[in-house]
Amino acid sequence: MIICQIAGFLGSGKTTLLIRLGTALSAKGKRVAIIVNEVGEVGVDGSVIDSSGLKSVELAEGCICCSLSGSLQHTLKQIKNDYDPDLIIIEPTGIAFPTKIVQLVRTAMVGEEKMITISLIDAFRAVNLFKEAELFVSRQIAGADIVAVNKIDAVDEDTIKETEKIVKKVNREAQIVFISAKNGDGVDNLIKLLEAA
Repeated sequence: MIICQIAGFLGSGKTTLLIRLGTALSAKGKRVAIIVNEVGEVGVDGSVIDSSGLKSVELAEGCICCSLSGSLQHTLKQIKNDYDPDLIIIEPTGIAFPTKIVQLVRTAMVGEEKMITISLIDAFRAVNLFKEAELFVSRQIAGADIVAVNKIDAVDEDTIKETEKIVKKVNREAQIVFISAKNGDGVDNLIKLLEAA
């Protein structure tokens, strides 16, 4: 079983990517479970995911790497026991720290599970975000196994190259894929990396 965290700053396209991955892998016969961390009272992401034909479990009213850490661990164990999925996708809030979630998952799960962190970077905003919130963005990139540079359909080649430089500066070990979660470009490459894990 693979546990895949899709981290990324607010508005980076996490829910759109999650739906793309979930539906594509389900179509291949994989059993996919989704955990969404909602901060507000209304579960917008969970509703969007459910409307696409996938099922999600929402952890609301807090952050899964802080106040809801016990809920995340309990939910992971329950999903594994009740559903036995091939893949669990976790969508934390846009302000969560990926490395903290990895620690929580590893504490909760004992077995053959593989943990993969995908950090989603919005190519349209990457350069400005890095200038304005360098420490925060760096933490999300540094904790990633795979960095997916999203929204490549909305930027020029120079912006993509500048975003790639930022990623490589922070995390030379991560595999980088270039995608448009909105229209599906490059998502197959990301799925291949997940399947090869």
